[in-house]
Amino acid sequence: MILKKISLPKLSVSLLLLSLPLNFIAFSGLGNVYSSTLLIFTLFLLLVSVRFKRIFSKSDVLLSVVIFISLLLFTILNVLFDGGHGLKMQLIFAVIYFQSFLVFIISYYTLDKVKWDYIFKLYLFVGLLLFLRMAMEEPQNLFGFSAIRGERIEANFAGAVNNFALLIGLCVIISFFYIKNKTLKIIFSIASLFVLILTMSRGALLGTIITFFLVAFYDTDSKTLKNLLRISAAISFIAIVGLFYFDKIDLVVTTVQDRFLGVFSGEASVKQFSSGRGIILSDIYNNHFVHSSIFEFLFGHGMGSIEFTVNGAPYESSHNIFMDFAYRNGVLFLLSYMFFFLYLLYKFIQYRSKENLALFGIFVFLHFELLVNPYLFAVQMGWIYSFFLAGFLIRLKAQRNKNLESSIL
Repeated sequence: MILKKISLPKLSVSLLLLSLPLNFIAFSGLGNVYSSTLLIFTLFLLLVSVRFKRIFSKSDVLLSVVIFISLLLFTILNVLFDGGHGLKMQLIFAVIYFQSFLVFIISYYTLDKVKWDYIFKLYLFVGLLLFLRMAMEEPQNLFGFSAIRGERIEANFAGAVNNFALLIGLCVIISFFYIKNKTLKIIFSIASLFVLILTMSRGALLGTIITFFLVAFYDTDSKTLKNLLRISAAISFIAIVGLFYFDKIDLVVTTVQDRFLGVFSGEASVKQFSSGRGIILSDIYNNHFVHSSIFEFLFGHGMGSIEFTVNGAPYESSHNIFMDFAYRNGVLFLLSYMFFFLYLLYKFIQYRSKENLALFGIFVFLHFELLVNPYLFAVQMGWIYSFFLAGFLIRLKAQRNKNLESSIL
């Protein structure tokens, strides 16, 4: 009786998103098990127990199940071929992959029954909770404008600062492209952008800027670009006044110079600017990927196979989604993923409309971040990609059906 009165889809979406700022380590074993992971497993079992046929009647859901089973099978084969070497890391990443696939299945069922108006409003509230938790846990680092470990914002509950910045970046995009009221748009956009600046995350800041202008050109209304320029000017003015008022201008100028502009002045090399990502990418390609067997080249080394060191520093990702997928899951999976990305991009362009601005902005931002930030493999929040991926598919298919009905009439 209770389940009939409660909207399971809305409840599921709410619990999923609220788990981001309320996340904590439930217990430790092979690795840290977070409350969000337990919630995802529980939600999946609950939904499947009451809506099994509806959930698995969708072709996209069945395809996702086939994909995960295939990736798991190839991972198991690699562990067997390697005599059990790297079993712990393979198990940890298998759970992370499994979690993301579960969220896709949950979201594919629920997002079709929950209005995006509710989802966007809820996410902005989640963004506020994310900021409040970070501020309460790290008040000493809040206005430090630092990129140095121990002095910067860490936000470990969200999977470290860059992943926290990504979650806040989504708030910036939703605020600007979803909110209709101009006053509220400016307030929420400035507030979320200010928090994003506090993180000093280059990838998230650059991704937000690129997303703004790509969505402005995507929009059929030229006013969006004009409004973007006006609000950007207003934000810049307020930021400069605020920095002078709080006597932070010298600190920020120095930090921006070191963090963002040093590569152009010659004070920092490209390798230093990219935080060693080029070194990591070169190491995994030259010392590992090129030595793959035909089977490993086609089907990968396993979900948790990246566990190497370079210059004495360990790494578990190449920080480039193309290389990560190629090494972990094989070139065939990488090509399939690239085709799927192009398919979504084509559909967004085909169904270009003002009502798609916020979702298209999220699409651009999430995929740009994948080029520089391996957030997909963060157990705390990597599943947010699967959440919105399901949303993209549902929204685009709904618009396709709407266009078909219009053409028939």
